[in-house]
Amino acid sequence: MIKFPLTELLDEQACYEWLLKILHPQGLHCPSGHAIPAGQAPHDRQRAPIVKYKCRECGKVFHIFTGTDLSGSHYTCGQIVLILRGFLQGQTTQHIAEELGVDYGTLLSWRHRIQRRGFAHLINGNLPDAEA
Repeated sequence: MIKFPLTELLDEQACYEWLLKILHPQGLHCPSGHAIPAGQAPHDRQRAPIVKYKCRECGKVFHIFTGTDLSGSHYTCGQIVLILRGFLQGQTTQHIAEELGVDYGTLLSWRHRIQRRGFAHLINGNLPDAEA
């Protein structure tokens, strides 16, 4: 069987922006609810495009996954998009783990965490072709 390098074919920035829209439809805020001022530079860029911001009001450091079911993930944005796609399409955890080269046990834990919260409700209806 041919294995395609799926994560290498995805645009990480585009995946980040899609996840940002899904996880934070009203825009990214600190855990205390303070908005990021327009033009604020990231606090830490070590894992770009997943950058950390420091709230100017309360001093908390956060990123796109802080306070979500994906908090603590070390997967790339491309891997997360493909993992969510696989979960929502009903693919087995084993298939997704093999396809993406990630640990089955860790992925199974993520699947259970996300399914408990009903993550599918965040994606309303069908995505337009431009976003699929």
